[in-house]
Parts: sequence; structure tokens; C-alpha cells
Amino acid sequence: MEDEIYATHTHIARVRVIKTVAGSYRGVVHLREVGAEPESDHPRETEIEFLSEDQAREAARALANKLLKEQET
Repeated sequence: MEDEIYATHTHIARVRVIKTVAGSYRGVVHLREVGAEPESDHPRETEIEFLSEDQAREAARALANKLLKEQET
């Protein structure tokens, strides 16, 4: 499962999908400011777990988009 990177002029969002112990999938978004250390990110998880990796990735992309837009305001 490859990470995806999305960015604005001020923030970077790294999207990843993890497989849970139960066998479902959860999307995770690591958000940080441009120029900040990678360890300074703030991970956020999708609200629910999904049966497929594709569903979890789509939800994580939507969450990343929402978080990046919130940082612009």
C-alpha cells in the first residue's frame, strides 16, 4: 500500500491505508506544515473502517482534501 502526498503552499497531507487486525481497512492522513519535521505531523483517521482498501483510500483522500482546505482559511 503506497502513500500518496497532497499539498498546498502551506501544508502537506500524506495519505495512507492500514489493514486492521480484524482484516478491514482504515485511512490515515498525516498533516503537517511545509518545512516542518516529518515527526511533527498530526495523524487523523477516517471515522469508519472499510471492507476494501480502495474505499479506505477514497475516504482518506476526502479527509485530506477537507483538512487542507481548512488550513487555507
